[in-house]
Amino acid sequence: MRIFASLALLASTILATSYVEHGRKAYLLDKADLRIVTTEGSRRVPLFGIPVTILVGSRPYVLTSQALFAVDTVNEQVSTAFRLDRAYSNAVLGAGDRIYLLGADALSVVQGSAAKMNLLYTYGLPRLASSMFLLPRGELLFIPSQGLNAFTYNPNTKKIADVKLPWAPRYPLLIGSTLVDRDSAGLRFFSLSTKKSSSINLGSEPTRVSIWQGKALAATPAELLLVDPLSATVLARRTIAGIRRLSTVDSEGFATVLAGNNLITLSLPSLVPADTFNASCPRTRNTRNTRNTYSSAYPFFGKPLFVCGDKLAIPGASPKTRGYLVQSVRITEGQAFSLQVGAFSNPMSFGPLMENLARQGLPYYYVEEGGLTRFRVGFFRTRAEADRFRSFLDDYGAWVIAEQSTRQLTHSIHDLNRDRRPDGIVAKADSVLVFTLSQRTWIEILKASQLPEPVTNVYLKGNRAFAELKHSGLKELVLPDSNQ
Repeated sequence: MRIFASLALLASTILATSYVEHGRKAYLLDKADLRIVTTEGSRRVPLFGIPVTILVGSRPYVLTSQALFAVDTVNEQVSTAFRLDRAYSNAVLGAGDRIYLLGADALSVVQGSAAKMNLLYTYGLPRLASSMFLLPRGELLFIPSQGLNAFTYNPNTKKIADVKLPWAPRYPLLIGSTLVDRDSAGLRFFSLSTKKSSSINLGSEPTRVSIWQGKALAATPAELLLVDPLSATVLARRTIAGIRRLSTVDSEGFATVLAGNNLITLSLPSLVPADTFNASCPRTRNTRNTRNTYSSAYPFFGKPLFVCGDKLAIPGASPKTRGYLVQSVRITEGQAFSLQVGAFSNPMSFGPLMENLARQGLPYYYVEEGGLTRFRVGFFRTRAEADRFRSFLDDYGAWVIAEQSTRQLTHSIHDLNRDRRPDGIVAKADSVLVFTLSQRTWIEILKASQLPEPVTNVYLKGNRAFAELKHSGLKELVLPDSNQ
């Protein structure tokens, strides 16, 4: 029952941040992984649990349903993981990397760190809160799950103060000291310093609201507007129909909008369109349903970053990034560490174990040694990092293994009757077919993609795929999103 309660709590979260920039890298929450994106491509960092939000202090932190992770931005890996004893629906970061976690009826405070995170204390809240914000003066604002009785909490004095709201918030955002919300007619504002409320009638309810440099960027079904929350005035507006996604980053001078199949970049604060790209995200099929692949777009250091399922594109950046089927592979030679979670004489015994770990998004592989097929999770760059993650696999009796090379690749599926993996990859000349076994002998082709040069071989590593290209060597393939 606790698992279902945790999932329900996470499903109610509406304030999560899934994309941030830090240094010269972007960090994107994607299913069970953290994707670190640079102009050279992206790298997946496996996480445990359902991702909730990203925080940025001296380094990025990621909150999931099971743990809080600190990210080593230089080595692009998790530097420490703090396991949680309950699910949290939201988190904010205070001064000195102090992290405040909002639970169903309690506030927990964790001291963030690159090497070790510590729980400072847990404070019982006077009533249920649906969201939490950090005020400019360092206090925390809690929005009630229902009703008008919000309250603030001072972490230094441990004192609670009631705040009477003029309306019951639906989709609250905090911009400075002003609470911003949307209703059927437009936007509403409430100043926490003056206790005055105001509104702007936009003629319809905004479908998306983003924050940019102290301003609210709102999208209605027919237009995009930049609004000053302090004066409740419209600063700029632009007619754009059918907006599906909207994103800004404070450090960038443009917004990205997905409208229909168009990716539109607009200069801020003028809202003048700069470029329009075709950003159609193809439908994917599996054995259960047919749906649109998840797509979104973000500002990425002066260029738009388009995400289509598991694919990334920076439109118009260069021929290298324009064709985004192939991603660069970073292979670390030399000693690394992994976690062994099973060894079987009959590889067919892998089935349930593979399915369970793949569902968690863990990178796994297997090796043949001493007449046994050994199943391992990894890789980790240090023994200490592997040992930290071992606690998440206690149920499997995992132990740390030293590897001499991280290039442990398995050939693609050839004998379909013996292999029980649910998907497979076959290379032919300069094309790659990705297929799934819906039944034991029936193959449904999901994608046929042409690569920039002939393929000499295709490999699998866990749920990732790699092509050995004739001239440029090993490259990672982008698999269909619904079959990761």
